[in-house]
Amino acid sequence: MRITNRWIVLALMIVVTSIGMMSFAAPFALLPVWIRELGLSKADGGLLSGLWYLPGIFISMPAGWAFDRLQPGRVLLAMWVLIALGMATMAAATSFTVLCLGRVVFSTGMNAHMVGAPKILGNWFAGRRELGFVMGLYTLGFTSGIYLSLNVLGRIGETQGSAPAMRLMAILSVIGLVLLAFVPSAPTVGAVAAVSPVIAVQRIRPWALGAGAWMLALAYFGYSIGTEAYLTFTPDFLVGRGLSVSVASAAVGSYALVAVILKPILSSLLTRDRAPWFTVAATAAALASVALLFAGVPPRLSAAMMGVSLALGMPSLMALPNYLLPPSRAAQGYGLYQLLYSLGFFAQPIVGFAVDWTGTYAAGFAVIAGFTAIGFLVALPIVRRGTNTEPSPLAPLPP
Repeated sequence: MRITNRWIVLALMIVVTSIGMMSFAAPFALLPVWIRELGLSKADGGLLSGLWYLPGIFISMPAGWAFDRLQPGRVLLAMWVLIALGMATMAAATSFTVLCLGRVVFSTGMNAHMVGAPKILGNWFAGRRELGFVMGLYTLGFTSGIYLSLNVLGRIGETQGSAPAMRLMAILSVIGLVLLAFVPSAPTVGAVAAVSPVIAVQRIRPWALGAGAWMLALAYFGYSIGTEAYLTFTPDFLVGRGLSVSVASAAVGSYALVAVILKPILSSLLTRDRAPWFTVAATAAALASVALLFAGVPPRLSAAMMGVSLALGMPSLMALPNYLLPPSRAAQGYGLYQLLYSLGFFAQPIVGFAVDWTGTYAAGFAVIAGFTAIGFLVALPIVRRGTNTEPSPLAPLPP
């Protein structure tokens, strides 16, 4: 069965992305369980979470080239084989080493998914005014996946242990693989004929995308590292304050309810000119959510502010490469996102080390705020350039 309706493709991509993000967020919910079962330290937890980023250092730009030049649907399907294998490995893990191995295999496929999925949607909705709205709906997959992980996996982990929770993710990953078989690459935009691997390596040139694209990718790095570290460590922070694993996970996961409500509304207002402003507002809201954790207010208020942040930030950041880069290089723009984002392999463990070294989460959240501030400070010049430069604030290269 060949699907030709772009909205059905969008719906399937949201479902598949939700499954992938549930797997990605498993350490958010299960870190306290793995600490109990395997005797992990906080630094081990930061390393396990950080392993999500490591494969992206090597695969992001080659994946961007492949999604731009080959059949995106076939490339994405191959990457989901790795996702399913990684989840199966983590489900069978009885040691920290095997758990890390499965995380790396999964992350290789999912990092490529993060490059290819918006590229495929950009092809289907190329030139249409609802592109910003579509990216907002697509990022609902991020929100729903993390929400389900924090609530479903956290509850299963607390009552049954980590293995049943990860077996569920292995099954869902296979379902995602099957669903992707029904998603075609769509109208091919900017693709060229496949070339040899030697030529492919010669043409992977991230520096040729321009300084503006690098600024945008740096903003994505700071914002994403900060918000994901918040989601990784806040449940354990709340457990340390006397909450159970399931209650702490549910409190943090409540951010998703706010994001789900606001994303369709805010993304319907998203345009190329407004997208940088959305990014600045998102980073400011993320900084406020960290501050609220120490303000003596209920943790759900902090989570709600994070929901506002992600409702603003992820749709705008996901739309900007399709807005500002030519179709033949859009996936390479997303690849550059993932390349800098993957430096989280080095950044995330710093949070865990800060907590272990000082014995308090205050130091860890100071590091989290620092990463988020990078996104804020880099996004401000993008807004100023967008105000004073026409027609594009990032001056993308021609196709």
